[in-house]
Amino acid sequence: MHIVTTWMTGLAALFATASATAADAVEAIVAYIDGAATVTEQADRGDQEQVTDLLLPTTTPYGLPVADAARAGWGPTHSTYPATDVFLGCGAALVSPVNGTVSEVRRVDSWDPAVDDPATRGGKSVAILGFDGVRYYLAHFDTIEPNLALGQQVEVGQTLGTMGETGRTSACHLHFSISPPCPDEEWSVRRGVIWPYPYLDAWKAGEQLSPAAEVEQWVLDNPTACADAAATP
Repeated sequence: MHIVTTWMTGLAALFATASATAADAVEAIVAYIDGAATVTEQADRGDQEQVTDLLLPTTTPYGLPVADAARAGWGPTHSTYPATDVFLGCGAALVSPVNGTVSEVRRVDSWDPAVDDPATRGGKSVAILGFDGVRYYLAHFDTIEPNLALGQQVEVGQTLGTMGETGRTSACHLHFSISPPCPDEEWSVRRGVIWPYPYLDAWKAGEQLSPAAEVEQWVLDNPTACADAAATP
């Protein structure tokens, strides 16, 4: 019950009935993903196992989160947690890496260096819930497309905004992370839980490598992660 509830509450704006019961939540996820995965409830299977069914690989296409793929660069390391900084230059066009739905838009850079709240370090940011069930978080935007709205469906390669240096950063770049969606406002899961660079490498090479299975395994290994993250100031 906990894992289903934690996944759904944060997406209440997208489907208001998803938090009623585990069964309702599972049904709402399936409807929301629009056929990308199928869940059949069984009395002898736990809610967590049913939720991980939603992360099975799909035919959702993948692409780099920048329009100018040829000139983009990134490395295999990042601070103290899994994420990838993509460098291309101030004003570079940022695009959706997947077909999915906008699950978060932050148009105001509220980061204050005197406070250094981890929740605001990304500055202006956008999160996409892919049709594969995975959350893709893009941060440090300069501008965000004015018509981009919560709940809006986007396609791979669709423009989201431009690269900047909002939030805690010293140079224009894109912070790109991959994680499961969480229900409440949190930062430690959203900032990244698996390494994106192998997927970026694959997508740049034209390979359609999905991170869904790795995220699925992370959820199984860290069943209380979203709740723990929400409890962190």
